[in-house]
Amino acid sequence: MIFVDTNVFINYLYETSLSDKAEKILSMEEELCISGIVINETLFVIARTKAFNKLGIKNIHAFRDYISKKGYSFCERDFKDFYNLLDSSEVDIFQDQLDRDEFILLMRKYNLLPNDALIAATCKHHGINKIATFDPDFKRVDFLEIIPIP
Repeated sequence: MIFVDTNVFINYLYETSLSDKAEKILSMEEELCISGIVINETLFVIARTKAFNKLGIKNIHAFRDYISKKGYSFCERDFKDFYNLLDSSEVDIFQDQLDRDEFILLMRKYNLLPNDALIAATCKHHGINKIATFDPDFKRVDFLEIIPIP
């Protein structure tokens, strides 16, 4: 089983220099999984990207204000594309594992940002030792192997 990081989905959904690699990851034969934090991060990036590109909203305060007044109608199609991608790729969704002490330990031991520490803790809890990511920070996590992407 391979845990798929948020950046794989973002590079698949938006044309980048890594889009081809993201497509290869999502079409792999091995079982793929994510957790709630990946859904959270992906939806946030989709909404922020669409708000910037379509509405010209450049800062987080204006973004929050827009959402509180008008909602997500401007990016609902993009959300649906993401959900369809999860379904078509048959990605399993695991529960995030947030044991406070383990989480803080992983943040400190591997110098990870909180969301990355949550991903690492979730992988450790579920016995997942492979991750598909373009984030070099996971190279520091000795119990996770970043899968090579051709």
